[in-house]
Amino acid sequence: MFDLLIGNGRVVDGTGNPWWRADVATRGEHIAAIGHLAGAEAGRVIDAQGHVVCPGFVDAHSHSDLYLLANPQHEPKIRQGVTTEVLGQDGISYAPVSDKGLAYWREYWRAVDGQPELNWDWRGVGEFLACFDEQVSPNVAYLVPHGTVRYEVLGLADRPPTEEELARMQDLVAQGMEEGAVGLSTGLTYLPAFYSTTEELIACCRVVARYGGVYVSHLRDYGERIGEAIEEALRIGRETGTPVHISHLNGQAEECLPRIDRARAEGLDVTFENYPYLAGCTLLSHFLPRWAQAGGIPDTVARLCDSAVRKRIRREMAGTHEGQFQNYLICAVATKANRCYEGLLLPEAAERAGKGVIDFVCDLIVEERLAVTVVQHHTHRTEEDLRAMMKHPAHMVCTDAILLGSHPHPRGYGTYPRYLGHYVREERVLTLEECIRKMTSLPARRFGLGDRGLLREGLVADLVIFDPDTVRDTATYENPRRHPIGIDTVIVNGQVVLNDQLHTGATPGRALQL
Repeated sequence: MFDLLIGNGRVVDGTGNPWWRADVATRGEHIAAIGHLAGAEAGRVIDAQGHVVCPGFVDAHSHSDLYLLANPQHEPKIRQGVTTEVLGQDGISYAPVSDKGLAYWREYWRAVDGQPELNWDWRGVGEFLACFDEQVSPNVAYLVPHGTVRYEVLGLADRPPTEEELARMQDLVAQGMEEGAVGLSTGLTYLPAFYSTTEELIACCRVVARYGGVYVSHLRDYGERIGEAIEEALRIGRETGTPVHISHLNGQAEECLPRIDRARAEGLDVTFENYPYLAGCTLLSHFLPRWAQAGGIPDTVARLCDSAVRKRIRREMAGTHEGQFQNYLICAVATKANRCYEGLLLPEAAERAGKGVIDFVCDLIVEERLAVTVVQHHTHRTEEDLRAMMKHPAHMVCTDAILLGSHPHPRGYGTYPRYLGHYVREERVLTLEECIRKMTSLPARRFGLGDRGLLREGLVADLVIFDPDTVRDTATYENPRRHPIGIDTVIVNGQVVLNDQLHTGATPGRALQL
């Protein structure tokens, strides 16, 4: 007697092997049988005729750390087929923290996570992960955030750590790994991590290596110096023995992929991920000169209000962003007063406000105390670069989604069906089986989730059922909060959370550990 029997589906098992027709049965939270199961009894039977049955999708780079706690059903991701989210990305999250650290990150990272009403009663990684257990729909895995660790020890100091401080950082990393983290992340273009040295990162990753974790890097640069930035990440892997994973590798393929190929040829375990769009999304304040960001929110706001400093910022931003402002779209602000600018390009918003673009940017950052998120349309890479990246065997899929505001990036609602509908069915850039491997077994293995990512008897029943002939994204830059079509059923830990494209209300997700 099975709990669930999925019959007549095309099984794509996550390995990359060709699909085959079979039935899949579950008992409890595990896959109990795969094969010809006609006549078997089950508490519930789903006819998957004409549909694909595959492992649940693993979002290799997610920014749902607080959004998920505030919105436990997590429909933007569940309706894409995502059953596991990897949190703690870009070196910034909410554990391990002191009271002071938690207060700082709650304000600084509002543009990514908002300011939801939560208990805020955790401090360590283990306590934070416990907040998710059977309280949310998808599973989560967690990376110790290097920037958060650095802040606990050095605050916002622009200097290398002393030996004693570095030892304290290593202790915090070790504690986080022992409490359930699967690796360490960095955000080397964000405060305070852009003050860190390579040697500091090597010391932290030596700890990660002892626990079998992975080093996940938001690189120091994704533009002209991306080659140097990749080489730094590879050096850290070579000197520590830690596997390297590069976050949202949005560069030119001819500059990036040969470096990865050479590293893998020499024996370095390196992978990367990206999303199927040419635009990114980040904090508007991220584009201020680095010196203007020093000291955190109060100091930055004070500088922007100083007329002499504003003049310098105006001059420097005109030089570094000349001709680029039309590529930035405001997707989220914190206050109601400025919500009228959401969905507008910066020049459009500035014109509505009756200001020059740079002054408008500075004033908006001041009024919102840095809590402004923008979609950035890249100019340094092309669709050909994106396709070359996604065809690489070390590539996997992520959303990198920030879900705030009336105009979030459409990747938060459309990434996985866009791969399946556009790049598999319509453009044939990837085969169905290879694409699903990049969404399932590859990220599951990368983050040490050994009982996920494959359809095999005895593994956990995280499953997706979708129609390969109709699956597609509907989210656009103009209308980004639109759910996909064609993904009918999603199962997490053996429980149906999406049934006929409707959320069941179930919250069986758990915090996953190495």
